[in-house]
Amino acid sequence: MSLENPIDTWPPGPPEIPPLRPPERPAPKPILPSWLEPAPAGLDRDVADRLLEQRVIVVGGHLDDSVANRVAAQLLLLDARENDPITLHLACTDAELEASLALAGAIDLVESPVHAIARGTVRGAAVAVLCAAHQRAAHRHTMFVLLSPQFSGEGTAAVLATLADQHERQVARLRDLIVRATGRTTQEAAADLDAGRVLGADEAKEYGLVSQLL
Repeated sequence: MSLENPIDTWPPGPPEIPPLRPPERPAPKPILPSWLEPAPAGLDRDVADRLLEQRVIVVGGHLDDSVANRVAAQLLLLDARENDPITLHLACTDAELEASLALAGAIDLVESPVHAIARGTVRGAAVAVLCAAHQRAAHRHTMFVLLSPQFSGEGTAAVLATLADQHERQVARLRDLIVRATGRTTQEAAADLDAGRVLGADEAKEYGLVSQLL
């Protein structure tokens, strides 16, 4: 009986090392343009993106500086693409005066005609956005509240006087937008804002806020 040559079996060879593989990384998520972020409150991002592709913008809830800046950016970029009409769906139960006037200014700035469609409730300063549009329509159950925003501020007497003067100028701008859109007199628009006049859709059409009911 012969023994195996120990040279052939010792020492054992090094263990086999599997080839190195780069660590698996998750597929990168698509990066959306910043002007599409964030989506309006209560509106799914995918739905918002699809609407923008159709040149439709939705403005709802509380209209503040953040919302006004987002919508203004969307208006400017859609306007840069082409000059087809942009449809703006508006339903704001609360709106800041400065933000509303800034958005109304953006509507005046773009060359594309902006067609506003009011739904739900359009209250207070948000009426400025509606009045700035080239065409204005409303759903039949829409409610409009003409209401002059209240002034509040803190600081020294000089600071408060400056803020109060700025507020009065902004209210005058809101009033002028209503006058331009409706053909009402300055005195009538001012009185309705001070009284907080409430209009249904039919009354708003008669008043001149909208020209069509859907």
